[in-house]
Amino acid sequence: MAANFSPQKNGRKARPHVCKKEYIAIKDLKIKDEIKQLHMNKTYLPKDIPDYPSPVEFHITEVAHVTNKTSLEGIWKSEGFMGLDEDSFSWWSLKINEADIRAAEERYLEKLFPDITKEQKTAHPPFLSDFTTSPLFLNEFSRYGNFRFTFPLTELMEAYKKQKCEGQEPVLRIYGTKLFKQEIEYVVLVHSPDLNEKFSQFPELTDNPWVAYDGHQIIWRAQAICETHKFQLVIRGNTAVTEPMNTHQFYVWDHVSLVFHTEDVLTFPKRRLKASLSCCELDENVDLSNGENCPSLAEAEKCIERLPDDESEKEDEKEEYKSVKKEMD
Repeated sequence: MAANFSPQKNGRKARPHVCKKEYIAIKDLKIKDEIKQLHMNKTYLPKDIPDYPSPVEFHITEVAHVTNKTSLEGIWKSEGFMGLDEDSFSWWSLKINEADIRAAEERYLEKLFPDITKEQKTAHPPFLSDFTTSPLFLNEFSRYGNFRFTFPLTELMEAYKKQKCEGQEPVLRIYGTKLFKQEIEYVVLVHSPDLNEKFSQFPELTDNPWVAYDGHQIIWRAQAICETHKFQLVIRGNTAVTEPMNTHQFYVWDHVSLVFHTEDVLTFPKRRLKASLSCCELDENVDLSNGENCPSLAEAEKCIERLPDDESEKEDEKEEYKSVKKEMD
């Protein structure tokens, strides 16, 4: 069956081609005639890259929403996250830390060497961090703004369940594959069971080879983790080692996004919002933030410090009440 890719408008400067209702593997994208015809995919996707770890299985328990200064103020004022595009989707990415990478490395070693012992895995020199260089893994930077909200996936799901699903479990579906020039995005749709009819054309996320959900974490089998390839993977006996390439090569990279359907605000206490908030530097090479940002990381940190918490707002209200009362007296 041919993949039906069509251009899609969005809030970003880049305009992707989207194949809805299925996740298409990179190896299949490379050989599909309809993909070969797309000008945007003639630069990176057809390349043959020296060996690198793929697929790599990550078990991710945290998700992040990155935004600019303008949207931060809107989130703070509304006390939460709202779907702002025409589909009422709130977009979240996977948040991957060093412990996640190390755990994925151990799983990869188990796949390479089925008889490896726990002691051998512990003693094996680290290698995966040489390859996890795509923008997804660079937590100190972002293409979408200076401000990152990070939540445990279970907490976000529980809030969504209570506020949008009337206590029922949210439904997860395969929204589709988005194709940018160098980026391949697998999108998971999360919605209320009340909207099963509305979204019935999208298959439920069950036993998928690339993305799965087990009730408390996203299981992502990453196919392209580098973007810029500077090393190749070499197997020597029972050891996986990295060797520098003679020259670096640019390639595609893949990642997973979760989109929560919400027509009004998914709310959190301001104290919790502030605890989840951190700063990151804006990627100088690719700016997809579409709004105002801070000129430096220090200024972004000051913006967070200036955000009033609930207690500050209560004090402001008290002072305003005193002022009004004094005028009336």
